[in-house]
Formats: sequence, C-alpha cells, structure tokens
Amino acid sequence: MEKPTLDTLKQFLEEGIIFSPSILRSTQYSGESKEKRVQKSLFKQLIAQYGKDNITTEYAIGGHWKMAIDVDMFNGTFGIELKVAEQLIKSATNVERLLGQVVYYNKRRYNGNMFVMVVGKSVEYNASIKELGEFIEELGARFIFKAL
Repeated sequence: MEKPTLDTLKQFLEEGIIFSPSILRSTQYSGESKEKRVQKSLFKQLIAQYGKDNITTEYAIGGHWKMAIDVDMFNGTFGIELKVAEQLIKSATNVERLLGQVVYYNKRRYNGNMFVMVVGKSVEYNASIKELGEFIEELGARFIFKAL
C-alpha cells in the first residue's frame, strides 16, 4: 500500500470516514466508552483503505511519560487523536489534556503530521469546539470535526 500525503489523508478522513450516529448512544453498547467505539470504527475503516500493516492503535509515542496516540499510521508517519465532542464541551480539563497531547505528540513524533478528530452531533460544533480547532491548528496539527 502506498503511503498517502498529508493532504490526501486529510481528504480521506474528512470525506471517506463515516460513523454511524448510533455509535455515540450510551444504551447501544455496554462496557465500552464512546471514544473506544469511535476508535474501533475508525481503525476498521483505515485498515480497509490502507491495510492492517500500516495502522496501529494505542501507539507508544516514546519518552518518559509512556503516552500513546489513539491511531498511528505508517509506523510513526501520521498520528490521529480522537475525542468525543460531548466530553470536551462539558470539561475544560479534557480540553487542557487534549492541548497537552497535541503539543507532546507533535513535538515527540509527528512534527506536523498529526490529526485531531472530534466526533459529535452537528449541534456540538459550536463556538467552543471551533475555537479549540483553531488552537489545535496553531499548534501545528490538523483539526477535523466529524458530525454524526
């Protein structure tokens, strides 16, 4: 499988990835967090597009903190951190944590080849999420909001 460019990967993530609206319903599944369900769905779609040898979940970034990004592609070339909009909207702590992850992962491994994908209902794409997306872009990562 040929490695995508940053732009072609961004286009695929924006247009080719589709999540079922039911993925965020708490009663639909038991025992798994919403973020974990979104991660599994994304993982399956990325494997179908780029092959299982090129996609890894919970990829260790390296360093002393033992942090891991949600999805790594092509052995450290691209990284994707996933978040559920509802969890960001209701907690400034989650936003601060995400911004820290962007700084650390980008500096440690991805050097501008990192995506943050926030998944939520279209009504959750509000001023707060838009502002967060701007900060993420200023930090050198790409921001994608996927509405269900």
